[in-house]
Amino acid sequence: MKTQLIADFLSAELVGDPGVEIRSVADVSNAGSDQIAFAENAGSAAGSAAGCLLIPLDASVETKACVIRIADPKLAFARVAEKLHPAKIRPAEIHPSAVISETARIGKNVFVGAFAAIGEGSTIGDSTQLLVGAKVGENVVIGKSCILHPNVTIEDGCTLGDNVILHTGVVIGADGFGYVRDRDGYVKFPQVGTVIIENDVEIGANSCVDRGALGETRIGSGTKIDNLVQIAHNVQVGRRVVIAAQTGISGSCVVEDGVVIAGQVGIADHATIRSGAVLGAQAGILPGKIVRPGVWWGTPVQPLDDFKRQNAHVKGLERLKAEVKAIRDKLDVFLAAMKDN
Repeated sequence: MKTQLIADFLSAELVGDPGVEIRSVADVSNAGSDQIAFAENAGSAAGSAAGCLLIPLDASVETKACVIRIADPKLAFARVAEKLHPAKIRPAEIHPSAVISETARIGKNVFVGAFAAIGEGSTIGDSTQLLVGAKVGENVVIGKSCILHPNVTIEDGCTLGDNVILHTGVVIGADGFGYVRDRDGYVKFPQVGTVIIENDVEIGANSCVDRGALGETRIGSGTKIDNLVQIAHNVQVGRRVVIAAQTGISGSCVVEDGVVIAGQVGIADHATIRSGAVLGAQAGILPGKIVRPGVWWGTPVQPLDDFKRQNAHVKGLERLKAEVKAIRDKLDVFLAAMKDN
């Protein structure tokens, strides 16, 4: 894309040569003359060899590069990257090694890769791609323009909306972890519900979304889930939620719209995370806890200011211990002197 076309696409003003050809995106420190980069402040843009720079509206940069000033350079950069590096669209094809039930319904322009499988009564929407080894169970509904990367598994009776991306090794609809104890051990509680994944959801590699025990597990539209995330049975995740790697959400939790969950967060069963909440890395939420809007950290989870204050106290324990010892030593000397008198 030429720089003027990029500026027009972003509805922003270009300063510099409108005819510079931009072929790819790059980091601001490594970008070359045919690449575009973004800088969130003037300092990071100084000296960049990029062909085009996206910078904040109020930034002033001395550079030979073309410059596009815009309110959110990082967001603009992501949008330009989608244009310069579009996702690979495979032509319609069904590989000879794929196994497809005669009762399955396949839409237009669908790609089914080697060793993929589609079970009885399932529906695959137009322009969806099933890559190598993807497995779709029975009576599954998959919407339009979805991408199932290698070795994704969609178990029976689950539903995916449009534009869903599931990365390698994702499992949708495995049995939830539910057992009832008796005197001889454990009896498995029925896991006969379903999973519903709404539009524009992306789930990272080797994550798992368990089916509902008797009802549904639901992932709301626009939600983005990182690698190695476990979402248990009957969890309700709202829209535009972000969940980072190695987080585990126990059964029957509710995560409302717009929540941000950092890595390695553990959420115990029946907890509710309200809209506007941000959970810091390794936070631990107790069963049934209601987490209000705000930034939360620690185990058990607490407001960030309380966590910082408590952490500061913990770091001061060694100093406090030394001060108490010094006081005790002086007291021992004083008591010994009193005894001698």
